[in-house]
Amino acid sequence: MFRLFWMLLFAFVWAKPLGATEIILGKIKTAQLEKIFDFYNYGEEKGYLQARSYNYPPIFCKYFPIDFDKITDEKRRNALFVKILAPLAIKLNNEIMEERKEILEISNWFKQNKKISFKQEKFLEDEAKKYDVFTRLKGHQRTKYILSELLKKVHVVPPSILITAAALETNFGSSRIVKEGNSLYKQLEWHTNKGLKPIGEMEDDTYRIKIYPDIYASLQEFALKLNSGIQYHSFRGYRDEILWRGTPLLGSVLAPYMVWNSPLKNYAGLFDYTLAYYELNIIDKSVLNSKMISRPLPKELKKLQM
Repeated sequence: MFRLFWMLLFAFVWAKPLGATEIILGKIKTAQLEKIFDFYNYGEEKGYLQARSYNYPPIFCKYFPIDFDKITDEKRRNALFVKILAPLAIKLNNEIMEERKEILEISNWFKQNKKISFKQEKFLEDEAKKYDVFTRLKGHQRTKYILSELLKKVHVVPPSILITAAALETNFGSSRIVKEGNSLYKQLEWHTNKGLKPIGEMEDDTYRIKIYPDIYASLQEFALKLNSGIQYHSFRGYRDEILWRGTPLLGSVLAPYMVWNSPLKNYAGLFDYTLAYYELNIIDKSVLNSKMISRPLPKELKKLQM
């Protein structure tokens, strides 16, 4: 009887529901999102930075609020813009680093065994295609080259870089490309009718603005562009130098290398100013923390989760 009591108690303890590890939100209004953020005390300083704890709640919005473009208070809009993108940008970097970890494991295996398995080779070839790594080499030399190039390309893209670029491209989320296409960076597609038709640029009707299934997909593609595009070779080179020195990788030191992201002559300066003014380097030093959302949402807010 005594033994049965402890077995039942043990089963009860382990059957207790665990706290949420993440919250995913779909179509939502601005006021509803702000209530969720307030419930979890998200926005320690300036209403959008976790400057004391360096911890961000894993609250992931698939889209910007449906009425986000109706916000007239610029300070409120910009703060909410950063709060929406910060957890997503940190999550994206976590995924990139998991990807890098697998490449490093294969690299270490290759150094020790001078060969890799079919499964490892398949993974590397897929990664090479994804990150635009091309070579005509075969066998051992091919594997060595692909590993070397991938380790240069698959690495952190500071969240402050992702957020600042999106802020400048969409005027802090107020642009139509966000609402109509979940586009944060105005990525273009050529010679197609798919996508958003540019407004005020119709002297050239050969391109469209790419539409994404959600804003995270837009973040992913832009990070991939920075990690693979030939125009960002110097960006990656300086990133390697900073990491080699063992100094923190902050967006502010990489801002000058974003000059190729826009034809504007003053873009790099504007980029650096925006990043510094909003103190977005703080997000580069931050992590996601599920403990921040351990309290269950009230019923009226919980129903907004996906």
